[in-house]
Amino acid sequence: MDRILNNKWSIRIIALLLAAILFTSVNASNNSATSLSTTASSDTEVIENVPVKVYYDKTNLYISGVPETVTVTISGPRSIVQSAKAQQDFTVYADLRNASIGTQEVKLQVKDISDRLKVKVDPVSVNVNVQEKVTKKFSVDVELSKSVIADGYEAGTPVVDPKKVSITGAKDTIEQIAYVKATLESDGKHKSEFTDNATVSVFDSNLNKLDVEVSPQEVEVTVPVEKVGKSVPIKINQEGTPESDIEISSITPDKSEVVVVGDDTVLDKIKEIEIPIDVTKIKADTVKEVTVPVPTGAKSVQPTTIEVKIKTIKKSEASGDTNSTENNQEPESNDTTTNDSEDTDTKESKVSKSFSDMQVYMSGLKNTLDAQMVTPANGKVTVTITGEKKTVDSIVAKDLSVIANLSKGNAGDFSTPLEVNGLPDNVAYKVNPISADFIIKEKEAQNTVPSKNT
Repeated sequence: MDRILNNKWSIRIIALLLAAILFTSVNASNNSATSLSTTASSDTEVIENVPVKVYYDKTNLYISGVPETVTVTISGPRSIVQSAKAQQDFTVYADLRNASIGTQEVKLQVKDISDRLKVKVDPVSVNVNVQEKVTKKFSVDVELSKSVIADGYEAGTPVVDPKKVSITGAKDTIEQIAYVKATLESDGKHKSEFTDNATVSVFDSNLNKLDVEVSPQEVEVTVPVEKVGKSVPIKINQEGTPESDIEISSITPDKSEVVVVGDDTVLDKIKEIEIPIDVTKIKADTVKEVTVPVPTGAKSVQPTTIEVKIKTIKKSEASGDTNSTENNQEPESNDTTTNDSEDTDTKESKVSKSFSDMQVYMSGLKNTLDAQMVTPANGKVTVTITGEKKTVDSIVAKDLSVIANLSKGNAGDFSTPLEVNGLPDNVAYKVNPISADFIIKEKEAQNTVPSKNT
């Protein structure tokens, strides 16, 4: 051993071996650390609501079908991913600069993002409709909701500023335009002239809203208002006889007065309006919707219908209370009366409920025809449903739709019964009024759309 340690070549060989072992150990450690560091620094982020830009010939083409926003998933080195998410300086776009007219599938692309990131766009591609761009001017019609004008007052011809709006869209969409409407829906109950802004909406002949650009989107509407009626008290007259075990305790209308519209000489003679209420076969508390009669010589009444609450009391219960006081009946007798009452209530479980201001919707109208609703004038009716209490109580207005079927309508005057959809089979209904009247015209004869063009 001493001879080996004293030999300089032996020492050199041992040192070289130790150096080689040390180098191999350090290099392996560094590679392992680098691998762990690289794995730990990768990241994935999902970025929602990224806007989409569309490159196309804006002068001559109109594009539809491209979503306003998409979801982008990016993955790669953590620092770059976090920077891209924070700044969102990249762009998602659809390149339609060389697109042809018609429907086509277009891939969504991303630019201005690091090459070191993997990018996924959801959706990857979209179906786009490319059409010739058309801009035309149309006159604006004004619609007033029932709540805008107070009872006893009447709206004159509205004045719109501007009278016409520019509508831009695909050529085939512009050709479908049948109505350009500005609707006032405020609850002002105005009694004098007023001015308000209204948003313009565009519809086809079936009242489907069209995807077009309107300029300006709002118009100023001035509505003249004048008094046309007189407030007259209501007098309720009970008619008929209820069930033998029932007494009517009260009949209360939801309005004490209505407004009668007509000439002054006629209105001066009207002191009250008598409304007969038939209580025949009334079995329990109920609410009736009744039509307000128009006095002789008058033009109309507002509102046309009112609700009347009828309160009842059972004669057996009333007599039971009296006998109990005067004759001091035994408890058994009282128990029997209670049971009879419960049996009667079980048999009388059917109730009624009314929904007012239900919108009438048209269906089935031929594409070559256009229809204008004459009655009901405001396009709304009252629906009364009758059925088991539990079922009726669960039904709300949004469950129902009132339909006027125009599939058999031709040019001219047309009347059709109104139908109610959305009701269970065991629930009956009545509509007031029961039918709707229309004036139907050929589109070419009516010339609605061309007359609105500049």
